[in-house]
Amino acid sequence: MLKIPFNTDKVELALTHHLWNCVVKPETKATLSMDDKGLHVHFVVSESNPQITAKEQQEPMLMVCQDSAVELFLAFPDEEFDENFKPQLEHCLYLNIEINAAGICYAKHGHSRKGRTAFTLDEIRALNIQSSISDNEWTIDLIVPRDFIKGLAHYDAFSPNHVFALNLYKISETKEIEHYIAYNKVDVPAPNFHLPEYFALCKVEA
Repeated sequence: MLKIPFNTDKVELALTHHLWNCVVKPETKATLSMDDKGLHVHFVVSESNPQITAKEQQEPMLMVCQDSAVELFLAFPDEEFDENFKPQLEHCLYLNIEINAAGICYAKHGHSRKGRTAFTLDEIRALNIQSSISDNEWTIDLIVPRDFIKGLAHYDAFSPNHVFALNLYKISETKEIEHYIAYNKVDVPAPNFHLPEYFALCKVEA
């Protein structure tokens, strides 16, 4: 189980599982930390000239998975302190937050892949997404607000001793640079990141 300390150290992760068809394999790392504000995530991607077609945040949202993008998926048990939590569709709340190199976001939440609720523009702004692009790498910083998750889960899921699940991805579905890279391995034959059963379990530690 991945342990995320509350208000102390950061957790550094590498995305090393190259899945399905990877024409390119940009090195991708992430840093996680947790505090009173929520879950902080910092992505670093070693990639020059990332593909960007979505350049302005709008409603309805533009899908960014054709661009060079990073993704954070989260899942939460429906019952607080579920010590036997095994995330799977229809049986947990899950969120996908997808962000291209320009900081444009596509995000939804719900219990299944279909019929999910899109983030509003205000909810996307509350993620406080910051992007930076240099010659050989680009970065994304965001925060998933603690109060926002509390409102969705109906309990304080980011407080110490709570368990949730996550996965981190690097993606582009554009054929010339197609790639699917994950922190936790997704063991299915065709591209699909919307599978909470392959998320890594996490625990917030005091």
